[in-house]
Amino acid sequence: MKRRCGWLLCLVVALAGCRSSERAEHAADKTVAEAIGGTAFGGATGAYIGKRMAERKAELDVVLPQKRAIETVKKGQAVKVTFHSGLLFLKNASTLSDTAKYILRQLAACVNRYPDTDLRIVCYTDNTGETQPNCMLSERRAKGVRDYLGAQGVAEDRMTFLGMGALHPAADNRTPAGRAQNRRLEIWFFAGEQMIREAQLHKK
Repeated sequence: MKRRCGWLLCLVVALAGCRSSERAEHAADKTVAEAIGGTAFGGATGAYIGKRMAERKAELDVVLPQKRAIETVKKGQAVKVTFHSGLLFLKNASTLSDTAKYILRQLAACVNRYPDTDLRIVCYTDNTGETQPNCMLSERRAKGVRDYLGAQGVAEDRMTFLGMGALHPAADNRTPAGRAQNRRLEIWFFAGEQMIREAQLHKK
C-alpha cells in the first residue's frame, strides 16, 4: 500500500512556528511540494507527457460535475483537480457524502481508461482547532477517497494519499470564506511508469 504520513509533516512545520512567519510559510510550501512530488521532464519526453496530460484534463472537464477546479500544473505535466471538502465529507468527519461517491465513480471510470496515469490524493483542513487532530482528519479523508476509488477498480499501486492538515492554505484563514476554501481535496494526476516509458520511446 502506497502511503505518506502527511500529518507528521504538519507537526514538523507547526514546530517551526517560532521562526518568522515568512520563513515558516516558505518551509511549509517547500514541505508540501516535496511531499506531493512529481518529476518535470524536459525536451521531447516532457512535451509528450504534456500532450497526454492535456488530453486527460480535457476529458476530466467533461466527465466531472461542476463545483470543482481543474488545472494543469508542474509545467503542464500534471493535472490537479480541486474540490471543496464540504461537497465531499460530512462536517468534522471522514465519511464520504452521496455526492462524493457519485463524483468518485465518475472519476474512477475516467482513471480506469488510462492505466498510464498515477494519482496523489491530498486533503487539507483550515487552521481551526489543534494541529494533530486536523492532520489526522485530513489523512483519514484522503485515505477514504483512496479506498473508495480502489473499490471502483482503480489499482491501489497507482495511488498515494496525504493528509496535510492546515499546511499550504489556499486562502486567508482569518475569514470564513477563506477557511471554506482551505478545507479542500486535491487529486493530482501524474505520468505513471507506462507513460514515461512511452514518452522516452517516442523521442527516439
